[in-house]
Amino acid sequence: MKSWKAAALHSDSAVPPASDSTTSSLAVTITGSRDVDRETARRLFEQHLSSLLHQRRTWLVGGARGIDQWAMEWLREHNEVCWAVVPYTMREQPKWVQPWLEQIDRVVELQLPRRKSAGAFRNRYMVELSQIVFGFWSGKGGGTVKTLRHALRKRREVHGIPVSMVDGGITLRG
Repeated sequence: MKSWKAAALHSDSAVPPASDSTTSSLAVTITGSRDVDRETARRLFEQHLSSLLHQRRTWLVGGARGIDQWAMEWLREHNEVCWAVVPYTMREQPKWVQPWLEQIDRVVELQLPRRKSAGAFRNRYMVELSQIVFGFWSGKGGGTVKTLRHALRKRREVHGIPVSMVDGGITLRG
């Protein structure tokens, strides 16, 4: 796992150096709710992301519980290039996520000030790097919806996948 530090970012246009071989045409952002269980997430990924595998893409996730953590696992199993973009530094991430981050290709550390807006900035940053954005939303929290709206404003290809709670579990809305 490599770490790329993006210290002192002051604009949404900051991107990793071109030598990192990530271009927006080959990058896909996955964002989503934190309350989605592993089996549901894997089913959703198989249904909505499988067709994009093995195309030399770079996948970007935020490194949170739920969709992000299950995406890291699923992408690793498919030998895909996966980057986690974290708002602070890897050292400042929760202990539970450390082993997950150590197993992926790169952690982009934005080194942002500790503010409530750091997660939103991180999500906008991922959209800037991507051509395609997938959001798996359970109806809780607003970060996923805000990220999808930002992606639409930036004219990215956007896929909003609703997920709902039924009988204590999460199922795909259809």
